Amino acid sequence: MHHISKQKTKTNKFPRLQERIILYLAQSRPQTINEIVKGIKGQYKSSWLAFNALKKKGLIETISSKDYHGRQYPCFWLSELGTFLAISEGAKSEALLNATLEIYPNSKNLHFLVEAVPVLGEYAREVLYLVAMTRGAIEQTDLTSIFAAQTINKLSPRQVKEFVAILKRYPEQRQQTLKSLRELSDLI
Repeated sequence: MHHISKQKTKTNKFPRLQERIILYLAQSRPQTINEIVKGIKGQYKSSWLAFNALKKKGLIETISSKDYHGRQYPCFWLSELGTFLAISEGAKSEALLNATLEIYPNSKNLHFLVEAVPVLGEYAREVLYLVAMTRGAIEQTDLTSIFAAQTINKLSPRQVKEFVAILKRYPEQRQQTLKSLRELSDLI
């Protein structure tokens, strides 16, 4: 046991309730606000405020609607940016990938990012989180730059093999990565 003042703490990127909502949605299907509040076992008013703050940041969006007693209620899930930020908050990548394949079937770049970022490790998550928050989007070239920087001394052979296996499943991203790596090697 360490003294409480000397414990290493994770720096939260979001207030705790917003983080709980993001992580809950990352592991579930699109839901109404009421279902989300019940799922996180929160209080309605504070959860509603946190939910609206996430919506205003563009991290949650309406995906579908649900009919209940003749009324339509919107069902929400993470936006593409919210999906990526869920990874940086520690969401399980396998469940998140399954959900993104279902909800965003045509977004191959997002699928690639959801698979590749956990393989590259904590450093990649932190850097890409900063890129996402400053630019509002992540591009595949950002991930390629981090991969190239990490290959010098931070990636294990296992991580490189896993990253290459992921690249083989995404031919378009593979071509982009090879092109970016060639450009980087030309600059060096």
